[in-house]
Amino acid sequence: FSLTEMFSVTEILVTLVLNFFHPCKQWYQRRVRGLVTRNLGPLVKEEDFVVASEYLVTVVVVVPRLSYKEWEGSYWKLADFVVPGSSKRILEDGEQGLYTVTMFRKTLEAFKNNARERKFVVRDFTYSKEKIEQSKNEIQNLQKAKVKAYVPLIRWLKGNFSEAFVNWIHVKALRLFTESVLRYGLPATFMTAVLEPNKKAEKKLREKLHSVYGNLDKSAVEGPEMGDIPGVYMTGDYYPYVYFDINTNFVDSAREF
Repeated sequence: FSLTEMFSVTEILVTLVLNFFHPCKQWYQRRVRGLVTRNLGPLVKEEDFVVASEYLVTVVVVVPRLSYKEWEGSYWKLADFVVPGSSKRILEDGEQGLYTVTMFRKTLEAFKNNARERKFVVRDFTYSKEKIEQSKNEIQNLQKAKVKAYVPLIRWLKGNFSEAFVNWIHVKALRLFTESVLRYGLPATFMTAVLEPNKKAEKKLREKLHSVYGNLDKSAVEGPEMGDIPGVYMTGDYYPYVYFDINTNFVDSAREF
């Protein structure tokens, strides 16, 4: 495999895994978000609702914690034909609570509008045992499909990581050589080294390198703007010696991803 072909195959496999990862992530986020947007299926029970009624409907309302008393003392007044005594708090989450309330279907829109004015959020939710079970099965199937796609990706990465890493270091070496020639000119009589200091010694090492090689480029000592250095393609801090960072902490990088 060429480097380009390797990246292409890896990209295809990663895309395949992400196609299953993103729906799983969205499903999880719907479960842990606030009650205004959270998936209500796992939170409610069938006995909390009036089901299969032609005239009555049970709705779910998100009420701020500070407004519990206001809700409990006025919910049946928000519209006509709201059943008194039908409201029940079924869940508390942080600064919000989840209530159910039963009313005649014909008054539902008026109830929603009046509740909105009081900062009560009526969720667009209809209890369906079949849909709740379907949602549970959906995430299980997605998890299985993700694992199935994940296995060939890991197998491919394990088999090709060393070659990709060697090519990556080769690119770093080419950049180092090119930058050195641009800065110091020909002939190429400079030395290349790989240093791996522990974190506590980084500052001390930087000071030592500066004292030894500071004479190579006085502008680095004076701290110029990057635009004042012709022919130099560098990002971040500028030093009198050519410097590139090689981050091999792939575990933390993967967690950030």
